[in-house]
Amino acid sequence: MISYTLLEFDTLTSTSDFLKENYSYFPHMTFIKASYQSQGRGQYDRTWDSNPKENLLFSILLKDIGVSKAYEIKLWIMETLVQHIQNHGINVYFKEPNDLYVGDQKICGILIETKSSENIFDYVVIGIGLNINQTEFENFSATSIKNELHKSIDIKKHFNQLLSLLISQYEKYIKLK
Repeated sequence: MISYTLLEFDTLTSTSDFLKENYSYFPHMTFIKASYQSQGRGQYDRTWDSNPKENLLFSILLKDIGVSKAYEIKLWIMETLVQHIQNHGINVYFKEPNDLYVGDQKICGILIETKSSENIFDYVVIGIGLNINQTEFENFSATSIKNELHKSIDIKKHFNQLLSLLISQYEKYIKLK
């Protein structure tokens, strides 16, 4: 099993920004989780609004991986998230470039940001926002696991299940160097 580092915060501006600013201090496979992001964002600097303590907001830091693995990284995240949500009985699908949908409603956003030197990524930061217990979304067609299952979800338990799945699936997708 791959070793990993997990840091949890009540509030950050953005889990991805935190990792990008501090990546040199953390090892490969560091997870940063926040109960709330004051400046969460998605693709093209779109705002990612999330009610405090109602959703799963985290980022993953990968380091020193060949740039040729970019597709495998995206596949690992996409297929593992789909599998995790489907394990809870929800019919979800991936919609390019980086979202998971249930019907015509967004349930999860993924943002992958990289910095590379030659053929190696200095970092890959994967931001994930998964709607868990939030039931209302302003000005956006979105849903949550609670909306789909009609019951409240234990976010900590849900995160631990997803974390275990991500770790167990990692080497299946990404063969190191």
